[in-house]
Amino acid sequence: TSPKMLRFVAVIAAFSRVCAEEEALLSNYTPPTSLAGAAFFASFTEDSVADLSSWTVSSDPEFTGEWKLAEYSDPAAFPGDKGLVVSSPARRHAISTIFTQPVNPKGTGLVVQYELQLQKNLECGGAYIKLLTASEELSTDGFKADTPYTIMFGPDKCGTTNKVHFILRHQSPKTGEWEEKHVASPPMIVNDRQTHLYTAIVGADNTVKILIDNEEKTSVSLLKDGDFKPNVNPDKQIDDPDDKKPDDWVDEAQIDDPTASKPDDWDEDAPAKIDDPKSTKPDTWEDDEPLEVPDPDANAPDDWDVDEDGEWEAPIIPNPKCKPAGCGEWKPQQITNPDYKGKWYAPKIDNPEYKGVWAPRKIDNVNFFQDDEPHAMAPIGGVGIELWTMQDGILFDNIIVSTDLAVASSFAADSFTPRTLKERETKKAADMHIERKPGFMGTIVYYVTVLSQFITSNWVQVLVALVSCLVPLIYWCCCRGKKTPIDDDEPAEAAPTAAPASSSVDAPKIEEVSAADAVNPSDEPSAETSAETSAESAGESAAKKSTPRRRTPKAA
Repeated sequence: TSPKMLRFVAVIAAFSRVCAEEEALLSNYTPPTSLAGAAFFASFTEDSVADLSSWTVSSDPEFTGEWKLAEYSDPAAFPGDKGLVVSSPARRHAISTIFTQPVNPKGTGLVVQYELQLQKNLECGGAYIKLLTASEELSTDGFKADTPYTIMFGPDKCGTTNKVHFILRHQSPKTGEWEEKHVASPPMIVNDRQTHLYTAIVGADNTVKILIDNEEKTSVSLLKDGDFKPNVNPDKQIDDPDDKKPDDWVDEAQIDDPTASKPDDWDEDAPAKIDDPKSTKPDTWEDDEPLEVPDPDANAPDDWDVDEDGEWEAPIIPNPKCKPAGCGEWKPQQITNPDYKGKWYAPKIDNPEYKGVWAPRKIDNVNFFQDDEPHAMAPIGGVGIELWTMQDGILFDNIIVSTDLAVASSFAADSFTPRTLKERETKKAADMHIERKPGFMGTIVYYVTVLSQFITSNWVQVLVALVSCLVPLIYWCCCRGKKTPIDDDEPAEAAPTAAPASSSVDAPKIEEVSAADAVNPSDEPSAETSAETSAESAGESAAKKSTPRRRTPKAA
Protein backbone atom coordinates (compact mmCIF):
# COMPACT_ATOMS: atom_id res chain seq x y z
CA THR A 1 0.00 0.00 0.00
CA SER A 2 1.38 3.41 -0.98
CA PRO A 3 1.91 6.18 1.61
CA LYS A 4 -0.58 8.41 -0.23
CA MET A 5 -3.28 5.75 0.08
CA LEU A 6 -2.55 5.33 3.77
CA ARG A 7 -2.81 9.08 4.32
CA PHE A 8 -6.12 9.20 2.45
CA VAL A 9 -7.52 6.35 4.56
CA ALA A 10 -6.35 8.13 7.73
CA VAL A 11 -8.10 11.37 6.69
CA ILE A 12 -11.35 9.51 5.95
CA ALA A 13 -11.14 7.74 9.32
CA ALA A 14 -10.55 11.00 11.18
CA PHE A 15 -13.43 12.68 9.38
CA SER A 16 -15.70 9.74 10.19
CA ARG A 17 -14.74 9.92 13.86
CA VAL A 18 -15.47 13.68 14.00
CA CYS A 19 -18.83 13.19 12.30
CA ALA A 20 -19.71 10.37 14.68
CA GLU A 21 -18.78 12.46 17.72
CA GLU A 22 -20.82 15.39 16.40
CA GLU A 23 -23.85 13.18 15.73
CA ALA A 24 -23.55 11.67 19.21
CA LEU A 25 -23.27 15.11 20.84
CA LEU A 26 -26.34 16.45 19.08
CA SER A 27 -28.49 13.35 19.46
CA ASN A 28 -27.49 12.49 23.05
CA TYR A 29 -27.49 16.01 24.52
CA THR A 30 -29.47 16.16 27.75
CA PRO A 31 -29.93 19.51 29.48
CA PRO A 32 -28.23 19.34 32.88
CA THR A 33 -30.28 19.85 36.02
CA SER A 34 -27.37 20.93 38.22
CA LEU A 35 -23.93 22.48 37.84
CA ALA A 36 -21.07 21.68 40.20
CA GLY A 37 -19.41 24.78 41.61
CA ALA A 38 -22.29 27.14 40.82
CA ALA A 39 -24.04 29.00 43.62
CA PHE A 40 -27.17 28.95 41.45
CA PHE A 41 -28.09 27.23 38.20
CA ALA A 42 -31.39 27.03 36.31
CA SER A 43 -31.84 25.09 33.06
CA PHE A 44 -35.67 24.86 33.04
CA THR A 45 -35.96 21.15 32.28
CA GLU A 46 -39.43 20.83 33.79
CA ASP A 47 -42.59 20.34 31.71
CA SER A 48 -44.33 23.60 32.66
CA VAL A 49 -43.97 26.73 34.77
CA ALA A 50 -46.21 25.13 37.39
CA ASP A 51 -43.55 22.45 37.83
CA LEU A 52 -40.86 25.02 38.66
CA SER A 53 -40.73 24.31 42.37
CA SER A 54 -38.12 26.95 43.18
CA TRP A 55 -39.57 29.73 40.99
CA THR A 56 -42.57 31.90 41.82
CA VAL A 57 -44.60 33.94 39.33
CA SER A 58 -45.38 37.32 40.86
CA SER A 59 -48.85 37.73 42.29
CA ASP A 60 -48.51 41.50 42.32
CA PRO A 61 -51.38 43.01 40.28
CA GLU A 62 -48.87 45.17 38.38
CA PHE A 63 -47.47 42.06 36.70
CA THR A 64 -50.08 40.40 34.51
CA GLY A 65 -47.81 38.84 31.86
CA GLU A 66 -47.70 35.06 31.56
CA TRP A 67 -44.68 32.78 31.45
CA LYS A 68 -44.22 29.39 29.80
CA LEU A 69 -41.57 26.76 29.23
CA ALA A 70 -41.01 26.31 25.50
CA GLU A 71 -38.42 24.95 23.10
CA TYR A 72 -35.95 27.11 21.26
CA SER A 73 -37.23 28.45 17.96
CA ASP A 74 -36.33 26.71 14.73
CA PRO A 75 -33.75 25.87 13.76
CA ALA A 76 -33.10 24.39 17.21
CA ALA A 77 -29.66 22.95 17.92
CA PHE A 78 -30.80 20.50 20.60
CA PRO A 79 -34.35 19.28 19.90
CA GLY A 80 -36.41 19.15 23.07
CA ASP A 81 -34.28 21.64 25.00
CA LYS A 82 -36.45 24.33 26.60
CA GLY A 83 -36.18 27.70 28.27
CA LEU A 84 -38.28 30.18 30.26
CA VAL A 85 -40.23 32.31 27.78
CA VAL A 86 -42.09 35.63 28.04
CA SER A 87 -45.43 34.79 26.43
CA SER A 88 -47.61 37.94 26.72
CA PRO A 89 -46.89 41.00 24.58
CA ALA A 90 -47.40 44.51 25.94
CA ARG A 91 -47.50 43.29 29.54
CA ARG A 92 -45.36 43.52 32.65
CA HIS A 93 -43.83 40.19 33.66
CA ALA A 94 -42.15 39.12 36.89
CA ILE A 95 -40.84 35.80 38.18
CA SER A 96 -38.24 35.13 40.86
CA THR A 97 -36.46 32.54 42.95
CA ILE A 98 -34.84 32.80 46.39
CA PHE A 99 -31.53 31.14 47.27
CA THR A 100 -31.29 28.85 50.27
CA GLN A 101 -27.98 30.53 51.10
CA PRO A 102 -26.99 34.11 50.14
CA VAL A 103 -23.98 34.58 47.84
CA ASN A 104 -21.32 36.95 49.18
CA PRO A 105 -18.85 38.11 46.45
CA LYS A 106 -16.35 39.65 48.89
CA GLY A 107 -12.83 38.47 48.12
CA THR A 108 -13.91 36.21 45.25
CA GLY A 109 -15.88 38.36 42.86
CA LEU A 110 -19.01 37.25 41.01
CA VAL A 111 -20.06 36.02 37.59
CA VAL A 112 -23.59 35.99 36.22
CA GLN A 113 -24.31 34.35 32.87
CA TYR A 114 -27.34 33.30 30.86
CA GLU A 115 -28.35 32.31 27.36
CA LEU A 116 -30.93 34.45 25.58
CA GLN A 117 -32.92 33.90 22.41
CA LEU A 118 -35.05 36.73 21.02
CA GLN A 119 -37.50 34.67 19.00
CA LYS A 120 -39.21 37.78 17.60
CA ASN A 121 -36.34 40.24 17.91
CA LEU A 122 -36.48 43.03 20.47
CA GLU A 123 -38.49 46.08 19.41
CA CYS A 124 -39.30 47.80 22.68
CA GLY A 125 -38.61 46.15 26.00
CA GLY A 126 -36.02 44.51 28.20
CA ALA A 127 -34.40 41.09 28.33
CA TYR A 128 -32.33 41.51 31.51
CA ILE A 129 -32.23 39.74 34.85
CA LYS A 130 -31.79 41.06 38.37
CA LEU A 131 -29.71 39.61 41.19
CA LEU A 132 -31.91 40.30 44.19
CA THR A 133 -30.45 41.68 47.38
CA ALA A 134 -30.51 39.28 50.33
CA SER A 135 -32.82 41.07 52.73
CA GLU A 136 -36.04 40.71 54.64
CA GLU A 137 -37.84 42.35 51.73
CA LEU A 138 -37.48 39.18 49.66
CA SER A 139 -40.81 37.43 49.73
CA THR A 140 -41.83 33.89 48.98
CA ASP A 141 -44.94 35.40 47.39
CA GLY A 142 -42.83 36.49 44.46
CA PHE A 143 -41.36 39.61 42.96
CA LYS A 144 -42.83 43.00 43.81
CA ALA A 145 -42.29 46.40 42.21
CA ASP A 146 -40.08 47.56 45.10
CA THR A 147 -38.08 44.35 45.53
CA PRO A 148 -34.45 45.51 45.94
CA TYR A 149 -31.72 44.22 43.67
CA THR A 150 -27.92 44.33 43.78
CA ILE A 151 -27.14 43.93 40.07
CA MET A 152 -29.26 44.42 36.98
CA PHE A 153 -27.71 42.94 33.84
CA GLY A 154 -28.84 42.34 30.27
CA PRO A 155 -30.21 43.83 27.03
CA ASP A 156 -32.67 46.72 26.86
CA LYS A 157 -34.01 48.35 23.70
CA CYS A 158 -36.69 50.95 23.06
CA GLY A 159 -36.49 54.15 21.05
CA THR A 160 -32.97 55.54 21.31
CA THR A 161 -32.06 53.05 24.07
CA ASN A 162 -30.06 50.12 22.75
CA LYS A 163 -27.61 48.74 25.29
CA VAL A 164 -26.65 45.93 27.60
CA HIS A 165 -27.27 47.24 31.10
CA PHE A 166 -24.95 46.70 34.00
CA ILE A 167 -26.25 48.53 37.06
CA LEU A 168 -24.84 48.12 40.55
CA ARG A 169 -26.87 49.29 43.52
CA HIS A 170 -24.28 50.58 45.96
CA GLN A 171 -24.89 51.64 49.55
CA SER A 172 -23.12 54.67 50.97
CA PRO A 173 -21.35 53.75 54.22
CA LYS A 174 -21.72 57.38 55.25
CA THR A 175 -25.45 57.93 54.80
CA GLY A 176 -26.79 54.40 54.25
CA GLU A 177 -28.51 55.50 51.05
CA TRP A 178 -28.59 53.27 47.98
CA GLU A 179 -27.59 54.65 44.59
CA GLU A 180 -27.61 53.03 41.13
CA LYS A 181 -24.22 53.02 39.41
CA HIS A 182 -24.53 52.54 35.61
CA VAL A 183 -21.70 51.48 33.31
CA ALA A 184 -20.98 54.68 31.39
CA SER A 185 -20.30 53.04 27.99
CA PRO A 186 -22.28 49.80 27.75
CA PRO A 187 -22.19 47.63 24.61
CA MET A 188 -25.08 47.39 22.17
CA ILE A 189 -27.34 44.35 22.13
CA VAL A 190 -27.28 41.62 19.47
CA ASN A 191 -30.78 41.84 18.04
CA ASP A 192 -31.39 38.74 15.96
CA ARG A 193 -33.15 35.41 16.47
CA GLN A 194 -30.08 33.34 17.25
CA THR A 195 -29.11 32.27 20.77
CA HIS A 196 -26.57 34.56 22.45
CA LEU A 197 -24.60 34.30 25.67
CA TYR A 198 -24.45 37.25 28.07
CA THR A 199 -21.80 37.22 30.80
CA ALA A 200 -20.96 39.81 33.47
CA ILE A 201 -17.81 39.34 35.54
CA VAL A 202 -17.14 41.35 38.69
CA GLY A 203 -13.56 40.67 39.73
CA ALA A 204 -12.06 40.79 43.18
CA ASP A 205 -9.80 43.48 41.70
CA ASN A 206 -12.92 45.67 41.30
CA THR A 207 -13.05 45.31 37.51
CA VAL A 208 -16.26 44.68 35.61
CA LYS A 209 -16.24 42.90 32.25
CA ILE A 210 -19.20 42.35 29.95
CA LEU A 211 -18.97 39.51 27.45
CA ILE A 212 -21.31 38.66 24.59
CA ASP A 213 -20.87 35.21 23.06
CA ASN A 214 -17.63 34.78 25.05
CA GLU A 215 -16.19 37.93 23.46
CA GLU A 216 -15.25 40.81 25.74
CA LYS A 217 -17.18 43.96 24.83
CA THR A 218 -16.60 46.24 27.82
CA SER A 219 -14.01 46.36 30.59
CA VAL A 220 -14.27 49.01 33.31
CA SER A 221 -13.24 49.60 36.91
CA LEU A 222 -15.46 50.29 39.88
CA LEU A 223 -12.73 52.59 41.23
CA LYS A 224 -12.04 54.67 38.12
CA ASP A 225 -13.76 58.02 37.71
CA GLY A 226 -15.88 58.15 34.57
CA ASP A 227 -16.34 54.39 34.13
CA PHE A 228 -19.64 54.55 36.01
CA LYS A 229 -22.35 57.19 36.18
CA PRO A 230 -22.28 58.42 38.86
CA ASN A 231 -18.88 57.37 40.16
CA VAL A 232 -18.96 54.65 42.80
CA ASN A 233 -16.94 56.83 45.14
CA PRO A 234 -18.18 60.44 45.31
CA ASP A 235 -15.98 63.50 44.78
CA LYS A 236 -14.18 64.98 47.78
CA GLN A 237 -15.45 68.43 46.80
CA ILE A 238 -18.76 69.42 45.28
CA ASP A 239 -20.38 72.60 44.00
CA ASP A 240 -21.74 74.84 46.73
CA PRO A 241 -25.52 74.61 46.31
CA ASP A 242 -25.92 78.03 47.96
CA ASP A 243 -23.56 79.86 45.61
CA LYS A 244 -25.43 81.86 42.94
CA LYS A 245 -24.18 83.74 39.87
CA PRO A 246 -24.07 87.53 40.51
CA ASP A 247 -26.57 89.60 38.59
CA ASP A 248 -23.81 91.74 37.05
CA TRP A 249 -21.79 88.75 35.87
CA VAL A 250 -21.05 89.04 32.13
CA ASP A 251 -20.51 85.69 30.45
CA GLU A 252 -20.86 86.76 26.82
CA ALA A 253 -17.42 86.54 25.21
CA GLN A 254 -18.39 88.61 22.12
CA ILE A 255 -20.92 91.33 21.38
CA ASP A 256 -22.17 93.25 18.30
CA ASP A 257 -19.87 96.07 17.26
CA PRO A 258 -21.77 99.19 18.43
CA THR A 259 -19.95 101.38 15.89
CA ALA A 260 -21.01 99.29 12.88
CA SER A 261 -23.98 100.33 10.74
CA LYS A 262 -25.76 98.86 7.74
CA PRO A 263 -24.50 100.21 4.37
CA ASP A 264 -26.92 102.48 2.51
CA ASP A 265 -26.99 100.19 -0.54
CA TRP A 266 -27.82 97.10 1.53
CA ASP A 267 -31.29 95.94 0.47
CA GLU A 268 -32.60 93.35 2.92
CA ASP A 269 -35.84 92.99 0.94
CA ALA A 270 -34.17 91.97 -2.31
CA PRO A 271 -35.31 88.42 -3.29
CA ALA A 272 -32.83 85.58 -3.58
CA LYS A 273 -34.24 84.60 -7.02
CA ILE A 274 -35.46 86.79 -9.91
CA ASP A 275 -36.90 86.23 -13.39
CA ASP A 276 -34.29 85.63 -16.06
CA PRO A 277 -34.49 88.70 -18.36
CA LYS A 278 -33.16 86.57 -21.22
CA SER A 279 -35.93 83.98 -20.90
CA THR A 280 -38.65 84.20 -23.63
CA LYS A 281 -41.84 82.27 -24.20
CA PRO A 282 -41.59 79.69 -27.02
CA ASP A 283 -43.70 80.41 -30.11
CA THR A 284 -45.43 77.03 -29.82
CA TRP A 285 -46.46 77.53 -26.21
CA GLU A 286 -50.17 76.73 -25.74
CA ASP A 287 -51.56 79.24 -23.20
CA ASP A 288 -55.15 78.02 -23.35
CA GLU A 289 -54.53 74.28 -23.38
CA PRO A 290 -55.01 72.21 -20.13
CA LEU A 291 -52.19 70.02 -18.90
CA GLU A 292 -54.37 66.87 -18.94
CA VAL A 293 -57.22 65.80 -21.24
CA PRO A 294 -59.45 62.72 -21.65
CA ASP A 295 -57.91 60.07 -23.86
CA PRO A 296 -59.47 60.65 -27.33
CA ASP A 297 -58.65 57.09 -28.43
CA ALA A 298 -60.37 55.40 -25.51
CA ASN A 299 -63.79 53.81 -25.93
CA ALA A 300 -66.31 52.48 -23.48
CA PRO A 301 -66.15 48.69 -22.99
CA ASP A 302 -68.71 46.70 -24.94
CA ASP A 303 -70.33 45.43 -21.74
CA TRP A 304 -70.64 48.90 -20.20
CA ASP A 305 -74.20 49.49 -18.96
CA VAL A 306 -75.01 53.15 -18.38
CA ASP A 307 -77.93 52.28 -16.14
CA GLU A 308 -75.82 50.06 -13.89
CA ASP A 309 -72.34 51.49 -14.31
CA GLY A 310 -73.17 55.16 -14.77
CA GLU A 311 -71.90 57.53 -17.42
CA TRP A 312 -68.64 56.26 -18.88
CA GLU A 313 -65.67 58.63 -18.72
CA ALA A 314 -62.50 58.31 -20.73
CA PRO A 315 -59.25 57.99 -18.70
CA ILE A 316 -57.21 61.19 -18.24
CA ILE A 317 -53.86 61.43 -20.01
CA PRO A 318 -51.21 64.18 -20.41
CA ASN A 319 -52.23 66.64 -23.11
CA PRO A 320 -50.26 65.70 -26.28
CA LYS A 321 -50.38 69.36 -27.41
CA CYS A 322 -48.17 70.26 -24.46
CA LYS A 323 -45.27 68.07 -25.57
CA PRO A 324 -43.58 70.47 -28.04
CA ALA A 325 -43.17 73.43 -25.63
CA GLY A 326 -45.72 73.49 -22.84
CA CYS A 327 -49.22 74.54 -21.79
CA GLY A 328 -50.91 76.86 -19.37
CA GLU A 329 -49.57 80.05 -17.90
CA TRP A 330 -45.99 80.70 -19.02
CA LYS A 331 -43.46 81.88 -16.44
CA PRO A 332 -39.85 82.85 -17.13
CA GLN A 333 -37.04 80.84 -15.58
CA GLN A 334 -35.62 81.91 -12.21
CA ILE A 335 -31.98 82.88 -11.71
CA THR A 336 -29.92 83.94 -8.68
CA ASN A 337 -30.34 87.63 -7.88
CA PRO A 338 -26.92 89.29 -8.18
CA ASP A 339 -28.06 92.07 -5.83
CA TYR A 340 -29.24 89.72 -3.08
CA LYS A 341 -27.41 90.21 0.24
CA GLY A 342 -29.88 88.92 2.84
CA LYS A 343 -30.36 90.24 6.33
CA TRP A 344 -27.60 92.50 7.64
CA TYR A 345 -25.89 91.68 10.94
CA ALA A 346 -23.36 93.76 12.82
CA PRO A 347 -19.90 92.17 13.09
CA LYS A 348 -18.85 90.68 16.45
CA ILE A 349 -16.09 92.09 18.65
CA ASP A 350 -14.58 90.95 21.95
CA ASN A 351 -16.65 92.01 24.94
CA PRO A 352 -14.52 94.29 27.14
CA GLU A 353 -16.68 93.42 30.18
CA TYR A 354 -16.45 89.63 29.73
CA LYS A 355 -15.58 87.84 32.99
CA GLY A 356 -15.51 84.25 31.80
CA VAL A 357 -17.72 81.21 32.40
CA TRP A 358 -19.23 81.31 35.85
CA ALA A 359 -19.05 78.23 38.07
CA PRO A 360 -20.10 77.84 41.69
CA ARG A 361 -17.34 77.62 44.26
CA LYS A 362 -16.29 74.23 45.60
CA ILE A 363 -16.92 73.03 49.12
CA ASP A 364 -15.99 69.83 50.97
CA ASN A 365 -18.43 66.98 50.41
CA VAL A 366 -19.80 66.07 53.82
CA ASN A 367 -20.99 62.72 52.39
CA PHE A 368 -17.63 61.77 50.92
CA PHE A 369 -16.43 58.22 51.44
CA GLN A 370 -13.82 55.93 49.91
CA ASP A 371 -14.90 52.36 49.26
CA ASP A 372 -11.79 50.44 48.19
CA GLU A 373 -13.67 47.16 47.73
CA PRO A 374 -16.92 47.94 45.91
CA HIS A 375 -16.86 44.44 44.44
CA ALA A 376 -17.89 43.32 47.95
CA MET A 377 -21.44 44.32 47.09
CA ALA A 378 -24.58 43.51 49.01
CA PRO A 379 -24.98 39.71 49.21
CA ILE A 380 -27.19 38.09 46.55
CA GLY A 381 -30.32 36.38 47.84
CA GLY A 382 -32.06 35.38 44.63
CA VAL A 383 -32.70 35.94 40.93
CA GLY A 384 -35.59 37.89 39.48
CA ILE A 385 -36.74 38.61 35.94
CA GLU A 386 -38.90 41.72 35.86
CA LEU A 387 -39.71 43.09 32.41
CA TRP A 388 -42.04 45.34 30.49
CA THR A 389 -41.97 44.48 26.83
CA MET A 390 -44.05 45.02 23.70
CA GLN A 391 -43.34 41.58 22.25
CA ASP A 392 -43.31 38.02 23.49
CA GLY A 393 -40.90 35.21 22.62
CA ILE A 394 -38.01 36.22 24.91
CA LEU A 395 -36.35 32.96 26.03
CA PHE A 396 -34.04 32.69 29.06
CA ASP A 397 -32.00 29.58 29.74
CA ASN A 398 -29.02 28.25 31.70
CA ILE A 399 -28.84 31.05 34.25
CA ILE A 400 -25.64 30.79 36.29
CA VAL A 401 -24.55 32.69 39.39
CA SER A 402 -21.12 31.73 40.70
CA THR A 403 -18.02 33.07 42.40
CA ASP A 404 -15.85 30.94 40.08
CA LEU A 405 -15.48 32.10 36.48
CA ALA A 406 -14.18 28.69 35.40
CA VAL A 407 -17.57 27.14 36.20
CA ALA A 408 -19.43 29.46 33.83
CA SER A 409 -16.74 29.23 31.13
CA SER A 410 -16.68 25.44 31.20
CA PHE A 411 -20.45 25.22 30.95
CA ALA A 412 -20.51 27.67 28.05
CA ALA A 413 -18.00 25.50 26.19
CA ASP A 414 -20.18 22.42 26.69
CA SER A 415 -23.56 24.03 26.01
CA PHE A 416 -23.53 27.40 24.27
CA THR A 417 -20.61 26.82 21.90
CA PRO A 418 -22.01 23.67 20.22
CA ARG A 419 -25.50 25.16 20.32
CA THR A 420 -24.60 28.36 18.50
CA LEU A 421 -22.40 26.54 15.97
CA LYS A 422 -25.22 24.14 15.20
CA GLU A 423 -27.75 26.98 14.97
CA ARG A 424 -25.63 28.90 12.49
CA GLU A 425 -24.94 25.78 10.47
CA THR A 426 -28.60 24.77 10.42
CA LYS A 427 -29.74 28.28 9.56
CA LYS A 428 -27.28 28.47 6.68
CA ALA A 429 -28.45 25.08 5.46
CA ALA A 430 -32.09 26.15 5.78
CA ASP A 431 -31.37 29.29 3.78
CA MET A 432 -29.84 27.05 1.11
CA HIS A 433 -32.68 24.48 1.42
CA ILE A 434 -30.29 21.69 2.44
CA GLU A 435 -31.49 18.75 4.55
CA ARG A 436 -28.95 16.91 6.67
CA LYS A 437 -29.70 13.21 6.94
CA PRO A 438 -28.34 11.04 9.75
CA GLY A 439 -25.36 8.74 9.34
CA PHE A 440 -21.92 8.99 7.81
CA MET A 441 -23.05 9.23 4.20
CA GLY A 442 -25.69 11.79 5.15
CA THR A 443 -22.96 13.92 6.72
CA ILE A 444 -20.74 13.54 3.65
CA VAL A 445 -23.56 14.55 1.29
CA TYR A 446 -24.49 17.45 3.58
CA TYR A 447 -20.99 18.97 3.69
CA VAL A 448 -20.41 18.44 -0.03
CA THR A 449 -23.69 20.24 -0.75
CA VAL A 450 -22.82 23.06 1.62
CA LEU A 451 -19.41 23.37 -0.07
CA SER A 452 -20.93 23.48 -3.54
CA GLN A 453 -23.47 26.08 -2.42
CA PHE A 454 -20.68 28.15 -0.91
CA ILE A 455 -18.64 27.99 -4.11
CA THR A 456 -21.69 28.96 -6.16
CA SER A 457 -22.47 31.92 -3.89
CA ASN A 458 -18.86 33.07 -3.59
CA TRP A 459 -17.32 32.05 -6.90
CA VAL A 460 -15.29 35.26 -7.23
CA GLN A 461 -13.55 34.77 -3.88
CA VAL A 462 -13.01 31.07 -4.60
CA LEU A 463 -11.53 31.86 -8.02
CA VAL A 464 -9.15 34.42 -6.54
CA ALA A 465 -8.07 31.93 -3.87
CA LEU A 466 -7.44 29.18 -6.45
CA VAL A 467 -5.42 31.48 -8.71
CA SER A 468 -3.40 32.69 -5.72
CA CYS A 469 -2.50 29.08 -4.91
CA LEU A 470 -2.03 27.71 -8.43
CA VAL A 471 0.22 30.45 -9.87
CA PRO A 472 3.07 29.90 -7.34
CA LEU A 473 2.63 26.11 -7.70
CA ILE A 474 2.89 26.22 -11.50
CA TYR A 475 5.91 28.50 -11.32
CA TRP A 476 7.60 26.21 -8.81
CA CYS A 477 6.98 23.11 -10.92
CA CYS A 478 7.60 24.44 -14.43
CA CYS A 479 9.64 27.61 -14.34
CA ARG A 480 12.44 26.87 -11.92
CA GLY A 481 16.06 27.27 -13.16
CA LYS A 482 17.59 23.98 -14.42
CA LYS A 483 21.22 22.85 -14.07
CA THR A 484 23.25 23.18 -17.32
CA PRO A 485 24.13 19.66 -18.58
CA ILE A 486 27.81 18.83 -19.15
CA ASP A 487 28.75 18.48 -22.82
CA ASP A 488 30.33 15.05 -23.28
CA ASP A 489 32.46 16.43 -26.14
CA GLU A 490 34.25 18.82 -23.80
CA PRO A 491 37.29 17.32 -22.10
CA ALA A 492 37.07 17.16 -18.34
CA GLU A 493 39.40 19.51 -16.59
CA ALA A 494 41.27 18.17 -13.66
CA ALA A 495 40.90 20.00 -10.37
CA PRO A 496 44.02 21.99 -9.53
CA THR A 497 46.10 20.16 -6.96
CA ALA A 498 49.42 20.84 -5.37
CA ALA A 499 52.16 19.26 -7.49
CA PRO A 500 54.52 16.91 -5.66
CA ALA A 501 58.13 17.95 -5.27
CA SER A 502 59.41 15.26 -7.67
CA SER A 503 57.40 16.66 -10.59
CA SER A 504 58.82 20.16 -10.38
CA VAL A 505 61.68 19.21 -12.76
CA ASP A 506 59.46 17.45 -15.34
CA ALA A 507 56.96 20.26 -15.80
CA PRO A 508 59.28 22.58 -17.76
CA LYS A 509 60.24 19.67 -20.03
CA ILE A 510 56.62 19.09 -20.97
CA GLU A 511 56.18 22.75 -21.74
CA GLU A 512 59.37 22.73 -23.85
CA VAL A 513 58.18 19.81 -25.90
CA SER A 514 54.83 21.44 -26.46
CA ALA A 515 56.55 24.63 -27.52
CA ALA A 516 58.73 22.76 -29.92
CA ASP A 517 55.74 21.06 -31.45
CA ALA A 518 54.04 24.43 -31.83
CA VAL A 519 57.05 25.86 -33.69
CA ASN A 520 57.01 23.09 -36.34
CA PRO A 521 53.34 22.14 -36.78
CA SER A 522 53.88 20.90 -40.33
CA ASP A 523 56.47 18.23 -39.42
CA GLU A 524 55.30 14.67 -40.14
CA PRO A 525 55.35 12.36 -37.10
CA SER A 526 57.36 9.16 -37.37
CA ALA A 527 55.70 5.78 -37.41
CA GLU A 528 57.07 4.97 -33.97
CA THR A 529 55.74 8.23 -32.57
CA SER A 530 52.34 7.63 -34.16
CA ALA A 531 52.09 4.21 -32.60
CA GLU A 532 52.97 5.55 -29.19
CA THR A 533 50.44 8.35 -29.59
CA SER A 534 47.68 5.88 -30.57
CA ALA A 535 48.46 3.75 -27.57
CA GLU A 536 48.34 6.74 -25.24
CA SER A 537 45.01 7.87 -26.75
CA ALA A 538 43.50 4.43 -26.25
CA GLY A 539 44.66 4.45 -22.64
CA GLU A 540 43.19 7.88 -22.04
CA SER A 541 39.82 6.82 -23.54
CA ALA A 542 39.70 3.80 -21.28
CA ALA A 543 40.50 6.00 -18.29
CA LYS A 544 37.71 8.43 -19.20
CA LYS A 545 35.16 5.62 -19.36
CA SER A 546 36.20 4.09 -16.03
CA THR A 547 36.70 7.31 -14.07
CA PRO A 548 33.74 9.60 -13.04
CA ARG A 549 33.91 13.02 -14.60
CA ARG A 550 33.57 16.26 -12.72
CA ARG A 551 33.60 19.86 -13.74
CA THR A 552 36.10 22.19 -12.20
CA PRO A 553 36.28 25.91 -12.60
CA LYS A 554 38.61 26.99 -15.34
CA ALA A 555 41.71 28.86 -14.32
CA ALA A 556 41.45 32.53 -14.94
